[in-house]
Amino acid sequence: MVVRVCSRFAVPLAAAGLLALALLVVSGCSSGLGPGASPSSAGNGKALEGRVWEATAISGVTTVLTGKGTEVTAEFAAGELSGSGGVNRYTATYETPAGDQIKISQPAATLMAGSKAAMAQEQAYFAALTKATKYAVTADSLTLTDDQGTTLVAYTVVQPTALEGTEWDALAYNNGKDALVSLAAGSTITAKFGADGSLSGKASVNSYSTTYQVSQSGDGMTIDAKIVSTKMAGPADLMRQETAYLAALPRTATLSIEGDELWLRDTTGAALAHYVAR
Repeated sequence: MVVRVCSRFAVPLAAAGLLALALLVVSGCSSGLGPGASPSSAGNGKALEGRVWEATAISGVTTVLTGKGTEVTAEFAAGELSGSGGVNRYTATYETPAGDQIKISQPAATLMAGSKAAMAQEQAYFAALTKATKYAVTADSLTLTDDQGTTLVAYTVVQPTALEGTEWDALAYNNGKDALVSLAAGSTITAKFGADGSLSGKASVNSYSTTYQVSQSGDGMTIDAKIVSTKMAGPADLMRQETAYLAALPRTATLSIEGDELWLRDTTGAALAHYVAR
């Protein structure tokens, strides 16, 4: 398999390759956990779970970037750590064996490229995670430190953006060829989920509307394939983008909101659309 290093906002990355890449990297790296340790052995780490954490300070970084779509985030769940490094999605395993101790494996990440500053910050963040040996958590903050008490990463809790009533701007969409691709330069795709079950927005050239339903659990979603759109014509590349985006929407099976980012995925977990709140 060939994974293409690409611009975050311009070049496709195979969605199927994201999972394969993560498995490759994880299997090829030492987990950093002790002999016989299981990623699910969370010790006293339950206080880490159930929230999205956004980094406000990273060792080696003077000022953490805060632009839309560049946030550094972390979610802890039963020995699995995931989030955004500011450019790439990452996964790792962690163990909280006793008290305030923590051990985090080398993260596995996608291979998208961003600005020089964002890439440097991401590398500093990944390095900081693997050096963490202790954590301190409160209702709205999390701090990872080393054995000397030096702060490696400081986080604040992120309140998820509401799905309904928010103007969502797409950053990427599934092109129908198992690839999550960035929007064409200068183009716009939007989505607005109404409390009445309506979904509308701009698909690139035309406006569209349909309906949606969210499961009782809050993480399942279906979108009606009967999508109504205006009939304007536009540049060929934008028309192809629009067709692929609208075809991807009815494949939605799950949704997840991480801070101000929304992901729609199919039954296999492949990303169909990635948005950021306006």
